[in-house]
Amino acid sequence: MPDNTIRLVRCCVWLLVASTVLVAAQATSAQPATDGRKVYDEQLRVKLDQQQAIARHMGLDAGGWFSFAFFTYDDHISEKARTLRQYDLRAWASYTHQGVHTLYVRGLVGYDDWNTHDNPSNDSCDDYRDADVERAWYQFDYNRLVRNRTGLDPAAGFIIKVGRDFYQIGSGLALALPLDAVQLTGSLGNFEATGLAAMTVQDTPNIDASASVSDHMQRCFYGLEGRYTGFDHHEPYAYYLWQFDHTDERGEIDDQEYNYDSRYLGLGSRGNVLLPELHYRLEWILERGRGFAEGITGHREKVRAMAVDVALDYIMDIPRHPMVSFEYLWGSGDPDRRLSSGATDGGNQPGSDDEAFNAFGFRDTGLAFAPNIGNLHIWQLGASCLPLEPIDLFRKMEVGTKVFFYAKDRKGGAITDTAGTGQSTWVGWEWDAYLNWRVTSDVSWTVRYGVFQPGAAFDDKDCRHFLYTGMTYSF
Repeated sequence: MPDNTIRLVRCCVWLLVASTVLVAAQATSAQPATDGRKVYDEQLRVKLDQQQAIARHMGLDAGGWFSFAFFTYDDHISEKARTLRQYDLRAWASYTHQGVHTLYVRGLVGYDDWNTHDNPSNDSCDDYRDADVERAWYQFDYNRLVRNRTGLDPAAGFIIKVGRDFYQIGSGLALALPLDAVQLTGSLGNFEATGLAAMTVQDTPNIDASASVSDHMQRCFYGLEGRYTGFDHHEPYAYYLWQFDHTDERGEIDDQEYNYDSRYLGLGSRGNVLLPELHYRLEWILERGRGFAEGITGHREKVRAMAVDVALDYIMDIPRHPMVSFEYLWGSGDPDRRLSSGATDGGNQPGSDDEAFNAFGFRDTGLAFAPNIGNLHIWQLGASCLPLEPIDLFRKMEVGTKVFFYAKDRKGGAITDTAGTGQSTWVGWEWDAYLNWRVTSDVSWTVRYGVFQPGAAFDDKDCRHFLYTGMTYSF
């Protein structure tokens, strides 16, 4: 290896170590939302990570984003409306050497301005979020190294990434989180395999909504995924994911333990079917593991759960690019969970297997209701288009709508919303409308409104409203 390449590798390693120390030294005060705000967070994440991918091909580069978002929504637990103004400033730097070595770092500082008494986490109106390292990773691309030297792709290649980034497995239903990880992706002909060893970022909100553990989790993930890319219109895949829970509860809890270890076997495929414009996604997940029942220490019950995701998107190749979409989600439910399909408190009862599906992924399940999929059938219909595409200013303005219908898998079981404990399968429906507009290359604006009408599973039939709007400026 040439001396200059050796020096560069050493430099990248030292920069990575420094970034890792900085990450470990800082508390993550900016926590992802667990209500409808997670839809906005995911939309913003996708946008920023897409620009991150562009930056990787530009040698030495740096920049940033300033984002402002306004939220107002009904909190059914406290029976009040809450209003938040959120300000985020991100700065990033990226260095790529010949496409082989890449180092990327992104920092975040933020300020949450709540209306008086609206902050759900404390009585203060404001939350100042200290500077935090959101992304920090190094990547080595052996495929690109061989291509640079020979002009040909290697028969067998690999890419390794180390550090903090957003990782997912499969379609992101089982796992889709920012993690501190090592990821190795290898390829041989039409086969691709990925291995992942990761741990959660400090103070990531827990999937268990129990009060003692809800605001943090310490979990390790180990995953293997294989894909076959040799078909023209289909890309099947399979994966196995292990998750080990090391979360410590906060406070003195003598009569309850919370650890939830789980394993996920996933089979799926994506591609297009019948028509080039008709895209599909299929995934089936089998979950196994062990978790504590309510009021139990020392002995854990078995976890036996499943989930299914089926999605179709038809993108018409005509002016204004109208699109219609359908998605069906099912997460198995547990018949004796008392208040919640996702929490230990009010969860599975002693002496019975836990059949509620719980995982670490993301799906858009509605803005105002925003449930996890455990013990639910969810049907989604959507449509969108670029209505003013012929006008240059509005060429990238998308307008769309989504309708969700929710029904319980187990009539007597709980869902993640602790108010939906009525003995009925009909949970309700939601209508959302949204607008996404890339105003210029540097400015984007989004707005989305959702209203949820509770069904017979709820005693309180009042509609819930959720509105957000946000603008991002990149520099």
